[in-house]
Amino acid sequence: MPETMNARLAVWQGLVRMQKGAYSNLLLDSIHSSLSGRERQFASQLFYGVLEREITLRYDIQMMTGRSPDRLDAEVVAALELALYQILFMDSVPDSAAVNESVNLIRHSRKKSASGFVNGVLRSFLRKDKTVPLPKGRLARASIETAMPEWILSRWEQDYGWDTALSLAQACLGRPPIQLRVNTLRTDRNALAEELTRAGVTVALHPLLPDALSVSDTGALGDWPAIREGRCYVQDAASQLCAAAVDPRPGERVFDLCAAPGGKSFTMAQRMEDKGELFSFDLHQNRVHLIEEGARRLGIHSIRASAGDSGKYDPSLGTADRVLCDVPCAGLGVIRRKPEIRRKTPEEVAGLPTVQARILDNASHYLRPGGVLVYSTCSLNKEENERQAERFLAEHPDFEPLPLPEIFSELVPPDGYDVTLMPQKGGYDGFYVARFRKRA
Repeated sequence: MPETMNARLAVWQGLVRMQKGAYSNLLLDSIHSSLSGRERQFASQLFYGVLEREITLRYDIQMMTGRSPDRLDAEVVAALELALYQILFMDSVPDSAAVNESVNLIRHSRKKSASGFVNGVLRSFLRKDKTVPLPKGRLARASIETAMPEWILSRWEQDYGWDTALSLAQACLGRPPIQLRVNTLRTDRNALAEELTRAGVTVALHPLLPDALSVSDTGALGDWPAIREGRCYVQDAASQLCAAAVDPRPGERVFDLCAAPGGKSFTMAQRMEDKGELFSFDLHQNRVHLIEEGARRLGIHSIRASAGDSGKYDPSLGTADRVLCDVPCAGLGVIRRKPEIRRKTPEEVAGLPTVQARILDNASHYLRPGGVLVYSTCSLNKEENERQAERFLAEHPDFEPLPLPEIFSELVPPDGYDVTLMPQKGGYDGFYVARFRKRA
């Protein structure tokens, strides 16, 4: 069986399972387990590409067949999505190959009688110059063109204006940049950059963060000795800036209340030179293990990871010099990394501000007088961000806004205490960061 056919088959099976409720990250691990290195790269591009463009592809299917994809067999929908994605968005794949391979997938499935239907739909699409009529309304049309749910576009328009909403949706398409955090406990940026360059990786120094690298032509990251041996780890620049907002110092006592999988804890520990105490909490014990394993790999000893509900006060923990609340959120700022977020509904995220408020309010009890509190989300939604910060200050007169550190000077006014980072401005993941100080 040709190499790409192996990948297509694995992705097709994964997409069928995804339609029945499986999680994309677990599915991709399963897909990769049966493939070689080159097949994995093709499969990843195909799998995440179909998820990313799902709204567009399903609209095309409905327009071509006259039927909602929900009324078609999952195997048929997955085969059509695979072919359409390759035809529309992968120039390296001939149209004929995309059609033939999807027809073959159906022929080898329990739905083989549908192979003629799949073949006919796809051949008709090619004859019609690979286009279907788009809806006339501005919002509906933009949703199909950017594969972004209408409710997210509408919310972004309400919060940031239509032009920003549209540019945000466009920036959420395509492969996101890969950025590394240098483990300063084991190496420095120049040495790591030289090591990766010798290995054939294209490396660029980040313009703002002194211990960050942007990389491309990476191959399989898990194969890098630099990652396996703990000299660096993948962390977006926005996440690194979040840790910089906390600005922890050597010897301090720091709490990271929603820490797993641990990236911000690791970065803060390095900023502390691994001196002091950094308590990293997560609600689920199995995710606590991720923090512990990462700390061991990176040679970090100051982190104390444990399970705990960050929405409930635990007086036995005492007080901290600094607390980070990177709270559970809708994730609207990281859609380009997690395309399944597009499947969320407004109802699913409606209760998040209540959860966030509870965690932030609880965090305030742990600060010593003069201590620093940082609130962050990887969402782009003022209800979760600016309005949450404004509410906190209104209800907690013992706290005041605290200007962000000097490293943020190119991103905020001199006295700015909060910042919204967006993918179309500097390539950051979508992030919100706000900084407060407990009055002495």
